[in-house]
Amino acid sequence: MAVIKIIRKINDWAVIIAIALLSIVVIAQVFARYLSHQPLTWSEEFARYCQIWMVMLGSACMMRKGGHLAIDLLTAALPAPVKRVTDFISYVAVIVFFGIVVYQGIFVTMNAAAQTSPAMGLHMSYVYAALPVGGALILMEAIIRFVRFLRTGSADEPTPDK
Repeated sequence: MAVIKIIRKINDWAVIIAIALLSIVVIAQVFARYLSHQPLTWSEEFARYCQIWMVMLGSACMMRKGGHLAIDLLTAALPAPVKRVTDFISYVAVIVFFGIVVYQGIFVTMNAAAQTSPAMGLHMSYVYAALPVGGALILMEAIIRFVRFLRTGSADEPTPDK
């Protein structure tokens, strides 16, 4: 579990850095455009790619906390045994889906290696790598939650007693 804690900490910091970079670049673009009347040619592209990474890495953080958007009006009204079955099916579906995302994301990333972005000249494989990296982090968190769900009946982390 120590390795997982390190991976989570790195992921948390990567999300914070992505948000900070995105904010700084967008603010710099606004100032460059309206104060100096010379917009930054690369800022929109950088912000877009930063947002892609932020979403993928941030989704792993939300999976860990169980904070993804869910419409549970129907499932909340179900009896406990039926709700447990629907939760089981949901976790299996998420794990299968992100397994496919990671697997196919590796191929997409390798295929994008020959492409470069128009404004920054960045290898597109760096951008597309958000799919397998973020997908693997989401998959890891989904598996952890699923195992906890199977053991305890709840996917949420136990809160420490005070």
